[in-house]
Amino acid sequence: MAEISAKDVATRLQNYYEQTKNFTADFEQEVHFLRANQIRFSKGRVYFEKPGLMRWEYTWPEELLIVADKKNIYVYSKKDNQVMIFPKEKSLSSKLMLSFVSGKGNIFEDFRLGPVEELPEGKVALILFPKEEAQIQKIKLLIDKKNGALLGFSFWDQLGNLTRIKFLKTKRNIHLAKALFNFEPPKGAEIIQER
Repeated sequence: MAEISAKDVATRLQNYYEQTKNFTADFEQEVHFLRANQIRFSKGRVYFEKPGLMRWEYTWPEELLIVADKKNIYVYSKKDNQVMIFPKEKSLSSKLMLSFVSGKGNIFEDFRLGPVEELPEGKVALILFPKEEAQIQKIKLLIDKKNGALLGFSFWDQLGNLTRIKFLKTKRNIHLAKALFNFEPPKGAEIIQER
């Protein structure tokens, strides 16, 4: 069987991305903090809809909600009864993240392709190096070899910290209620507005 190239994998991923209007999935996240020699685990459900809408519902170890509408990002901590509101352009300081969330991302324009590794169960891992991004050193994507679906990703920031996210029970191009991407602060919540 012929080896698959990084360009082939990236092309499948880009096609899958371009054909995806929205998706939802359960997620598992782990963040490895290099200096503190600490790992933080969390999980929940995520919703994305082009252009630029997202919702992360963290359910464990504590409830946290992150909602991005067309203008702002809202971070709500139920435990603290606190809402932080950030203008989208300022809080998504990563041009790459803003590009992909807004539906305009292009893997070939934004990244240098690194090596590809074939994995069991029809999966491949593709390493990407951002062309202009200073906040992210590299990204490792876990991709379905057959259709190019993104199954998860890892990225290393400029401090060497590693964030790994795995998607489970993914559904795409389904009806997502518009209310998922609207956020009204709960009554009595402390509101911190960033400018």
